[in-house]
Amino acid sequence: MRLFFGAFWIVFLVELMSRGQWEKAFGWTFQSLPALTLNALAVFGFLLLLTALTASIRLSFWLVATFCLALGLISGIKLDILGVPLLPWDLLLTSESSDMVQYIKGLLSFTIISGLVVFIGLSMLLLYKLPRLAMSINWKQRLVMGIVSVMLLSSIYTDGMASIKKWANIQNIAWDQSLNVDTNGFLLSTIMNLKFLFLAQPEGYDADKVRALASSHVPAAPAQVKPNVIVVLSESFWDPTQIKGIQFSRDPIPFYHELAEKYTSGTMLSPQYGGGTANVEFEVLTGNSMRFLPPGSVPYNQYVDKGIDSMASILARQDYTSTAINPFHSWFYSSKKVYKNFGFSKYISQEFFEPDYEGPYLADRQVAKQIIDASARSEGPDFIFANTMENHYHYYPGKFKENTIKVTGVTGESQGLLETYAQGLISADDMLKRLVTHYEQSEEPTIVVFFGDHLPSLGDNYQAYKDSGFLQENDPDSLNKLYRVPVLVWNNYLPERKEELNMSPSFLTPYILKLAEQPGTYYTDYLYQLYQTTPVIPPSNYYAQMGIEPEELKTYENLQYDILFGEQYGYAETKTVVKDEHYILGPGPMKINEVRSETAGEKTVLTVTGEDLPKTSVLEVNGKAVTTHWSEEESALKAEVPSETLDEKKPCKVKVLVKDSKDKLVAASNEYHYAALAVSGSAAP
Repeated sequence: MRLFFGAFWIVFLVELMSRGQWEKAFGWTFQSLPALTLNALAVFGFLLLLTALTASIRLSFWLVATFCLALGLISGIKLDILGVPLLPWDLLLTSESSDMVQYIKGLLSFTIISGLVVFIGLSMLLLYKLPRLAMSINWKQRLVMGIVSVMLLSSIYTDGMASIKKWANIQNIAWDQSLNVDTNGFLLSTIMNLKFLFLAQPEGYDADKVRALASSHVPAAPAQVKPNVIVVLSESFWDPTQIKGIQFSRDPIPFYHELAEKYTSGTMLSPQYGGGTANVEFEVLTGNSMRFLPPGSVPYNQYVDKGIDSMASILARQDYTSTAINPFHSWFYSSKKVYKNFGFSKYISQEFFEPDYEGPYLADRQVAKQIIDASARSEGPDFIFANTMENHYHYYPGKFKENTIKVTGVTGESQGLLETYAQGLISADDMLKRLVTHYEQSEEPTIVVFFGDHLPSLGDNYQAYKDSGFLQENDPDSLNKLYRVPVLVWNNYLPERKEELNMSPSFLTPYILKLAEQPGTYYTDYLYQLYQTTPVIPPSNYYAQMGIEPEELKTYENLQYDILFGEQYGYAETKTVVKDEHYILGPGPMKINEVRSETAGEKTVLTVTGEDLPKTSVLEVNGKAVTTHWSEEESALKAEVPSETLDEKKPCKVKVLVKDSKDKLVAASNEYHYAALAVSGSAAP
């Protein structure tokens, strides 16, 4: 019993170390009892296991406690510095080992010191001062402890029928590990993530075979024309007008339908339904397939820890400017790290957008604007990969100001879901129209690829799909109905040609490279050849139904393993030129060109102008952030600075900072110095 209570005590202190505040640790403890219990059961299992091995309760307690508290402490400091907790794969990523040193500086906080003092004191009382039971343990007791511990830990780790997690309705929030730890606790989240840590080497993987295939590759000669390549992942884009049982008062995607009649279009079989955008991105950009990875895994968070060749790096080596655009947080899905590893030269995230919203998310028209601006500012050809967010889940009425499309043929909640979803599609269609209209008038040859990442989640248990008659119970065609997403390929320079596409997202990069007549790599050329015979790779349980022999995909699986988990034998000299050493966040380096100051009572008003200064950024004056707003009239950042912030005897130091939703620094401008006593005008930097 004492071990059991000791397990709860260890869990509480781990959460204190991880969360960094007493009130947060207490709050989670009393508000998340199922998660707290599972964390304690996991610790209890390890205590039993070590006691069975060592025959010492005290030794087991101190070993387990020290190990768990150390991990919790490192996770808490990492979370505070980088905005993400310690994850199992962090311990294996040699490329990030240098980052671990900076976590040491957080060891002297009051919370950590007071927590450790309290923990040691109460633990000593629990183990040594209270009346104790007999501490000698015979071999039979140790055997029982060992068996119970293995059964308990297995039940927590597995996802089968005997899983305690299922009974407690606890899920691994793999797409957001900060939320995962915040919701489920650090220790339980770590255990749930262990299944993604290792991937068995596939049968037949051989370095010489990979090298031979790569060395036999003969790159195609590039075409004289280097078109812009713009790839748009439209959040949850799908065509609901194909549901025969319902009617829309007007077509929500008329422009898409008009283009699809004239240009290459079709469908892709997405690996996701209702969410998991990053996994579709992963397939499209790298050519790698989710079919060879553990179900539930998120490669962006778990496997992309080094340079991985992508459409961005391939085209960058051909003098393209590769830009990623995403109107969401730069930390989400570890995007800012992933895009660097993929070879992008810049990443424009939510923090650099104008605050133009439709519903809870940035408007699709803003993404179109960022795409057009990005291609206009570069002299040569561009590769731009952009996401949208406006039509992201949820779809309950009230998300937008007004639903202007009426749906008949279905009633109740499903009707509201479909009408809200259709309203979001209007903006997606308008965004496509803005892009095509712009590049129709552009002299730059341009290819625009527009596709959906997954179907929208319209109610629990596919409610709207069932209510509308689109999906039947145990529908034999559920794979095609729930995982087929639209894809369209438009261009402004090639001879008119219409092709019907049917592919997996992992074949999109080789297809686009061939269309643009730009050289690929050994990997993309192999994938293009495979696409000719096996254009769609379904889940393995559909192989027989779709006439796919597993052996046909062995080379694909081995090449992917080499890229993600092996030594990247196929890359050869390319291995060192995947990442762009000048990679930045934002449309360009932020630069302050001028600072003007005016007195206003006891405050000084600063007006800051420069290059690529985001409208939502903040000014830092002499090391202190000050309230900042954007002046449309002056196209400048303005702030009222209290007099005590200024030092009359020293030049004033001004910076522009961009911070994310977790108050972490994303980007900073140059430091501009000016005379603090100036009543008006500006001083030289």
